[in-house]
Amino acid sequence: MNDIVGKRAIVTGAARGIGAIVAKSLMACGARVVCLDRRIELGEAIADAGNGLFVQCDISIKTEVGRAFAVACEWLGGLDILVHAAGLDKPGFTPEDIPEEAWDLVLGVNAKGTFLTNQAAARVMKKIGGGTIINFGSLAGIRGMPERAAYSAAKAAIAGWTRAVAQAWGQHGITVNVIAPTMRTEVAQKYLDTLDPAERTALDIERDRITPMGRLGDVETDLLPLILLLAGSGGRYITGQTLSVDGGRTMLGA
Repeated sequence: MNDIVGKRAIVTGAARGIGAIVAKSLMACGARVVCLDRRIELGEAIADAGNGLFVQCDISIKTEVGRAFAVACEWLGGLDILVHAAGLDKPGFTPEDIPEEAWDLVLGVNAKGTFLTNQAAARVMKKIGGGTIINFGSLAGIRGMPERAAYSAAKAAIAGWTRAVAQAWGQHGITVNVIAPTMRTEVAQKYLDTLDPAERTALDIERDRITPMGRLGDVETDLLPLILLLAGSGGRYITGQTLSVDGGRTMLGA
């Protein structure tokens, strides 16, 4: 954690969930952090608790991303780390019944948001000789989930984008990786709440069958150590990877 001290970081989706935990942890480790999110009160509370800065931003809109990164990088004096944790899902549709507006929203926030924030970060990092970009994927983007087809497509796009830009930006000292977590989060709980009891039971049985560790991960104990590794000197030679933190379920495939 000592090599996080003084690092300049932007965390998207920082108002709650994984993003909030990451932002608080980076600040606790001595990094200067700008929190980006659409939710003003929650985002400000996270930033204020660690003497960070909150900037409201819809990551699917180019002008908002440009403005937010300009404000953030001026306050930080540069940019060493981007943890792009913001994301959105609209589950519950069969693939043939996904409304076009739901598809556009999910792809816009997840895939386009990754594209816009990564571009903005890379422009700054190239000028200062390098940096770390950590994107968030999903098991859905690796195996596919028919009840979450738009989300699966968006997260698969993020993995492909990450591999491409890792090759393009490596010469500038920029590492770009994807973390695909299976964690107990607010988003996961919201999805579970959409299921009826029979569907929930079936999902629990399937989770136990395909997960060697037999449980969902905990963000603070199971995910944060990897993020801190990638953000620090331990991740300087790791790039273009999709790193699954999921108790082994991806290993077992379908």
